[in-house]
Amino acid sequence: MAVIGQLRGGGWSRAVRIAAPLGALVVEGWPALVGALLVQEGGLWVAGRLSGTCQQSLLKRIFLAAYGLRVAIALPTHYIAKLGDGNGALFRDDYTNDLVGEWLVRIARGDGTVSIFPGHQYLLDSAYTYLVMAIYALFGYAPLLPKLLNIGLAALSAVLIFEIARKIFSTRAAVLAAVGAAILPSLLVWSVATLKETLVLFTSLMALWLVQFLSTADRRDRRFMDALVALLAVELLLLDLRSTIAAVVVGLVAIVYFARSHFDRRWWQTALAAVIVLGVVSTGLLVVRSRSSDRPLSAVFEDAALQIRHRRAQEAASARTQLRPELEVISPTGSSGLPAAEAASDAAPFSVISDVVDPLGYALFAPAPWQAESPAELAASAEMPIWYVLLAASLFAWRAAPRQRLFVCCLVAYGIANWLILAAVEGNLGNLLRHRLTLDACLLILGGAGLEWMWMRVARSATALTYPDSAAARSPVPQPRR
Repeated sequence: MAVIGQLRGGGWSRAVRIAAPLGALVVEGWPALVGALLVQEGGLWVAGRLSGTCQQSLLKRIFLAAYGLRVAIALPTHYIAKLGDGNGALFRDDYTNDLVGEWLVRIARGDGTVSIFPGHQYLLDSAYTYLVMAIYALFGYAPLLPKLLNIGLAALSAVLIFEIARKIFSTRAAVLAAVGAAILPSLLVWSVATLKETLVLFTSLMALWLVQFLSTADRRDRRFMDALVALLAVELLLLDLRSTIAAVVVGLVAIVYFARSHFDRRWWQTALAAVIVLGVVSTGLLVVRSRSSDRPLSAVFEDAALQIRHRRAQEAASARTQLRPELEVISPTGSSGLPAAEAASDAAPFSVISDVVDPLGYALFAPAPWQAESPAELAASAEMPIWYVLLAASLFAWRAAPRQRLFVCCLVAYGIANWLILAAVEGNLGNLLRHRLTLDACLLILGGAGLEWMWMRVARSATALTYPDSAAARSPVPQPRR
């Protein structure tokens, strides 16, 4: 509980609330100062509203700890990068999002000298691009502001992870999960850039938090309908940001509904209901896919098969990512090995190992330290031992006696579904590391509980060896936890 005691200290939190806006002022002027204050104080208000009165102080300090760490990274890196490219972008996609947001503002104001390049027009389908545009239209061009918004959302994500874990397990397991969410390198890196991944993570955690409430709340509670309306709004946002996660959340709501229904069902009725829900979700996705493309509906399945094959080809050809610079995969003559790799992949016969097992392992374990091909990949793989430990510890989460077994099943189903989706579509290593943030929350919550259970088991064993006659050593169950 020492970590909780340190989090309750107030001096450092006041220092963060003063230093963060002043640092933004020094780096990018008054717009950044105003934006930093809005994000910081708004995030504190939301963090305080997410739990009861007894936890408000702790939640606010978790928010400020995660927020302050990210601001301490973002301000100097943004200043140094701004000296080079003029906008402080850390990655290629980071730069593109910032550029398109600025151009949309200029186009809206009647500037006919700019237009969105064909290669960048795919960004116009995302609400995040228009959010960046709205920030620049309101505050002027200040590239630090979208980063500060992402930092605030990342800090709130740590708060949501704490709240979800606390309601399932114990406060100690929740603090462990929240600390991991605050300091995990991948969550840090993508939250200090102008990318939508942090918004996707926060929105998906909001959906899980609402599903958790629906799985335990009394239907006569007036907050029940409020949660349903809020979940509908979150679903609409997820449809734009990441439609696959929106479909998974619909499945979780169906699980909660059937599990909490009051009529008796036979096993075949439950199976039939699951098939119907899966059919409705799949049909909806197929209709959306067919309406957004000129290809016929029958070609959707062919497209999915080709996507999986091309994912494998991208991995084989070392497709360009934020971790693999362009010069490493493009020859001096401008040729790339990716089209040839895709053609060879399409011509290869189906293989269970190559088309099923390898993608599943790649989505869950890459980049392993022994697979690194560059210093950047080696740095990214340094996080993987932590990932492996959390993955192994999550297998023991059920032994930690969760208080909400139904929602634990939903959380496991959410993680497995996202893992299968990543295995099917991600062969680009940089995109895999970004999109795998959806799995981080599950592993932090379940892995934190598993680690706490193992620690308590080791502590009881040590007590039994030291004091064999003590009550704690003779107790077959864990002692009560705060």
